[in-house]
Amino acid sequence: MHSLVIYASRSGNTKRIAEAIADGLRQRGIVEVQSVEEAPSAIPAEVDLVVIGGPTEAHGMTPPLREFLGRLAPDALEGRRAVGFDTRLRWPLLLSGSAGSGITDQLRAQHANVVAHEESFFVTRTPELEAGELERATAWGAALAA
Repeated sequence: MHSLVIYASRSGNTKRIAEAIADGLRQRGIVEVQSVEEAPSAIPAEVDLVVIGGPTEAHGMTPPLREFLGRLAPDALEGRRAVGFDTRLRWPLLLSGSAGSGITDQLRAQHANVVAHEESFFVTRTPELEAGELERATAWGAALAA
């Protein structure tokens, strides 16, 4: 399996989660990790799974993540396996919102085959990743690969 993990990150937490997800995916194949600034607008044909994530800000996606999803070629994700994730505070969704749900909505709008429910990884207010989140991200990546 060939996977592509694309992330937006402000403080580095989402990048660390993306890399941990990639570590889990590597148990079953080749994985590339790219920021939204360097990711292509056309997903290479050899990519079987696209994982896209970013931090939750103002109840949703950050502008760089929105811009990336907006510049994807119209058929870039059509029929392709894909899933979204985010980093956010461990608050009720009503209070925090979720970039992951917005990502999933965009994946579906682009006719991707969403293979799992979006996942949230939690940060503190400092912002630092909560204990155990990197391990949980690696395990989630391995589960996606399986």
